[in-house]
Amino acid sequence: MTKNSDTVIAFYYQPGVTTREASLLSNNLIRFSGHFNECLHWIFELPATQPGAEIIPSNPNFIRFTPTIPAEADEFPFANKVFIAAEAELLADEALAPQLVWMDTDTLVIKEPQALILKEGVKIAIPPVHIQNISSRMDQAADAYWQLIYSQCHVSKSHVFQMTTVVDKVQIRPHFNAGLFSVNPQAGILRRWRDNFAALYQDPRMLEFYQLDNRYKVYLHQAVLAATILNICKRGEIKLLPNEYNFPLHLISRMDEQNKPAYLNELVTARYDNLDESGWHEMLPIKEPFKSWLIDALQKTKSI
Repeated sequence: MTKNSDTVIAFYYQPGVTTREASLLSNNLIRFSGHFNECLHWIFELPATQPGAEIIPSNPNFIRFTPTIPAEADEFPFANKVFIAAEAELLADEALAPQLVWMDTDTLVIKEPQALILKEGVKIAIPPVHIQNISSRMDQAADAYWQLIYSQCHVSKSHVFQMTTVVDKVQIRPHFNAGLFSVNPQAGILRRWRDNFAALYQDPRMLEFYQLDNRYKVYLHQAVLAATILNICKRGEIKLLPNEYNFPLHLISRMDEQNKPAYLNELVTARYDNLDESGWHEMLPIKEPFKSWLIDALQKTKSI
């Protein structure tokens, strides 16, 4: 089993756009990630949207990188994430790091995320998608969109299995949320994800699906990631993270009562749209010490 100190944690942000989220996450990791605060932390910083945009303050625990993004991909939804994650994986592989943890900046870490540690033989730990959205239902044939992606990514039918969405509890073919995962860099999953995405996102056949439903464009990155994982990994090499990881605070009102935690502190990590929005606070109380830390952190970063 990999030790926490062997792990690299990576995320990216854009000054002037997601500086507040990134600042919160960096402080959050130091305070509440347990032994994961001993990890290498890599921040990939995109060019600022305008001169003088706020950036994350320097911290000796964090190493900054300037990522390389193809110009033609810059405006495509979530393309930055795909290319940066692949770059992080390459660097982690070259550094002989046994695992890389990827987090989107809209993540809260409530307690030490031990389930992200990969056991021997496991190539990736990743949560299911939150809602069905464009997922391929298990009780229906895969549509033309998914068939094209499966074909491009060379997915074997024997690698497809059933899983359940977090919020609406729909039985789907494998479809994962790309906002939190842990990979073995030597498996090359994220670099293959980049290559498959690059081959597909401007494909004329894909353009027809984008015109049919814009969600096919917005969530292409997750669909291609799912197909890439199925191509590279057997079922036993994929660890599905429990619902206490990557929990969607912004969707809690859509969940059945039996699937909601009693307190935020029962979760390990969570995702959010707007932490200042009071709706989820009312449905999900917070215990100390996380409550005071979050209130203070939100106040300190309000002007960012």
